[in-house]
Amino acid sequence: MGIVVQLKKLQKKGKRNLFVIPYFFTFANAIFGLLAVIQTFEGNFVGAAYCIMLAGVMDLFDGKLARAFGSTSYLGTELDSLCDAVSFCFAPSILLYSLFFKNVGLLGVFVLSLYLCCGLLRLAKFNISSASQNRDIRYFVGLPTTVAAFLIAQLVAHFDWVANNLLPFLKNPFFLALFIFAIALLMISPVPFSSFKKIQPKVLLMAGTVIASSGLLGLMYGLPVIFLGLFSYIVVSVFYYVVCKVFGLIR
Repeated sequence: MGIVVQLKKLQKKGKRNLFVIPYFFTFANAIFGLLAVIQTFEGNFVGAAYCIMLAGVMDLFDGKLARAFGSTSYLGTELDSLCDAVSFCFAPSILLYSLFFKNVGLLGVFVLSLYLCCGLLRLAKFNISSASQNRDIRYFVGLPTTVAAFLIAQLVAHFDWVANNLLPFLKNPFFLALFIFAIALLMISPVPFSSFKKIQPKVLLMAGTVIASSGLLGLMYGLPVIFLGLFSYIVVSVFYYVVCKVFGLIR
């Protein structure tokens, strides 16, 4: 019995020591956001875009690790939101201004201010909804800031391909501003976006295989697969919501 007690004590001590690991990922999220701003100031816009994407990867893992180690807390939740504000609200705004809207005038400042404020409001609303026991974890209400920032980072990294092959109107600064305006409004909209948390493992495995295969093909042929995937995810979610509204399937 003494050995069992000692093992349990060691196990508890190990968990206490591991609880700090998610914080490293949370802070790494903010650090990559800072690096994105620094790279923007140095004129390395593609490098800044990849820093924002790396921040998104860090954000993906910190919550999962916190739940795995049983170290979720209000402190971690608030810290995560603050870091998200840096990486997914502030850093993309600075990047977009420096690359596209620096010479546009008040329109660019207005749109980026709206993007920043909508992102901050989205994070605040998410913190409130996370405390609710009745929320549907299958969906995010409003476009997550991580997805919005990742889409913008992908747009910056692959702007020439996107503007020449998919969305030619983005070459016009006015229509590009409208595009960012739409992303900003989607973050605070009632549109539900799937979180993929209740999908069966077999379906997730099949989807992961398709995504990985598509990613490899995209790399081979120079296609921005991640941008196309995120853009499709947003368009399909909005279309589904509109159709459900029109036919009265949701209130």
